[in-house]
Amino acid sequence: MFSLSSQKGDELTQMSSLIFDDNTMKARLPSKVYARFKEALVTGAPTSEDDQKVIAETIFKWARELGAVSFAHWFFPMRGGSGAYGSMCGACKMDTLIDLDWSSAEATKPFHATLPYERLFVGETDGSSFPNGGLRATHTAAAFTTWDRSSPCFVIDRVLRIPCAFVTHLGASIDEKTPLLRSNDAVHKQGLRLLKNIKICTDAKAIHSFLGWEQEFFIIPAAMYRKRPDLLNCGRTLIGKLPQRNQVGDFNYFAPLCKQV
Repeated sequence: MFSLSSQKGDELTQMSSLIFDDNTMKARLPSKVYARFKEALVTGAPTSEDDQKVIAETIFKWARELGAVSFAHWFFPMRGGSGAYGSMCGACKMDTLIDLDWSSAEATKPFHATLPYERLFVGETDGSSFPNGGLRATHTAAAFTTWDRSSPCFVIDRVLRIPCAFVTHLGASIDEKTPLLRSNDAVHKQGLRLLKNIKICTDAKAIHSFLGWEQEFFIIPAAMYRKRPDLLNCGRTLIGKLPQRNQVGDFNYFAPLCKQV
């Protein structure tokens, strides 16, 4: 999310500077459009076509100010042991911030810079290769991306990235995000039902679940990672042996990060 070449200061100074977050949205969108958008996040109601047009135009102007020339629906498909690593785990359906000028009377329409509102909220692509290829007939291979409105867009490497869910033409999830969103919906629905029955916070409109921030992880150089078929295909260690003193915890536990990291 940081672009050191275009922004001055360190990472904390640049934090959230390239994200179309709530503060940016509130400052740039008309107040009524902003209020309806936030309400829709609570109720799950669709964003109206008129509001979609306003939001798309606002995001387009903001992204262009940050140097964006392309946009991408960004999602995380199930790859089913494909050996993907690092940035390959995510997928981008890339487009340039241009479209034909349909108002022109010319037979060959000229191009102009824009972010069509339809392509901000929904995209269509090929889903036949996920999770591991060849599972669906050609005529059912279509898949769709849709902007997860609870996740803000951001600009990186001159590309406006739009966080999306990824589903088949029948609505089956073939990504990592859709099951999470549907689980959140279930927690929301049943949580409100529970509160109503136990008569606590009966005026609540939404329930949000939060994951803990604490994670333990091991950092492996990319070159070494690519040499390990177990890590590539399973995401965990299956081969090798323990060190002589088990984890040798006094060497790495709470140790300072090396400069490479």
